[in-house]
Formats: sequence, structure tokens, C-alpha cells
Amino acid sequence: MTAPAGRIPAVFLDRDNTLNVDHGYTHRVEDFAWIAGAPQALAMFHKCGLACFLVTNQGGIGKGLYGVAEMTAFNDHLCREAESAGGKITDIAYCAHHPQAVHPEWRAPSPRRKPAPGMILELAEKWNIELGASVMIGDRDSDVAAGEAAGCHTYKFDGGDLAALARHVLGRHFGHLDNG
Repeated sequence: MTAPAGRIPAVFLDRDNTLNVDHGYTHRVEDFAWIAGAPQALAMFHKCGLACFLVTNQGGIGKGLYGVAEMTAFNDHLCREAESAGGKITDIAYCAHHPQAVHPEWRAPSPRRKPAPGMILELAEKWNIELGASVMIGDRDSDVAAGEAAGCHTYKFDGGDLAALARHVLGRHFGHLDNG
């Protein structure tokens, strides 16, 4: 699928249980572990010239379980590990809102919290992304709903090998088949 002139296709990915193992509000660097095939998937997308973006609900911040600094350190580590594996995360959007947030302003519904598409729409505007030629991959129905609401092709990752799903996505939506 080709994007209109000047706009590029991209891959939007959820973080926990899509790229990294989710230990429940995962935020500590020492708890980082890849989902099977995740580094290979990121490398395949990068090799094919696709920008990859993380869109992640981080309600643990809103609930006071950890802070932005801890999440940022975890995300920075994930990005370094992705680059070591031949992949690249272009940008990250997160939403700290949660219905049980300790701060009232984070308890209110947010157009950024998945299943709402706000994070995807913001990244698309910032990076000149053609959403109709892009893909959203995540492990929850809310990830799929956010991608659909943004106008992306969507895939629910039910576990297993993310690289296998990446090969399918590349062949079906981007005209690439990577056997690596």
C-alpha cells in the first residue's frame, strides 16, 4: 500500500505484552525482557524503511505506582535494545490517565488513552504519517480499537512469535517479504 506524496506509512505498536513481557505495570529496567520475536520484528520493519512508533497506556503513572522518569528510563532501555538488534523506535507516545488515578486531572477520560486514537493521531500529525497505509499491532482489544479509530489496519497479537506476525504484515500491507 502506498502513501500519498509526502506522507509515509508506519507501524504503531503497543508496548507491554507486544514488545516486552508485561509483569504488571512494568517500569523497572531490570524487569525488561523481549516478547519472542520482538527484536527481529523491529529489525524487519526498520530494514524495510518503516518508521515504528510506540503507543502505550501508562496508567501506573496515574495510579502513582511509578513516575515518568522510571517509564522514560524503561523506554530508553527498550529503544537501545531495539537498535542493538537492528531496529529503531522513531517516537513514543504514552497516556498516564486511568480511572483510578491519584490525581483528579488524570482520572478524567482522555482522547489519548486507548481505545481512543489520540496518541496515534498526534504521532501521525507530528511525523506526517499516512494512517490508511499504516498498521497498529497490540495485544488488547483496546489497541485494535484505537488503530481502527485512527484509520489504520490493525492486528491483535495473541502471543507467540512477533516476527511471524511482522512477516505477514510486511507481505500483506507493505509489499515486502522478509525471510530473515
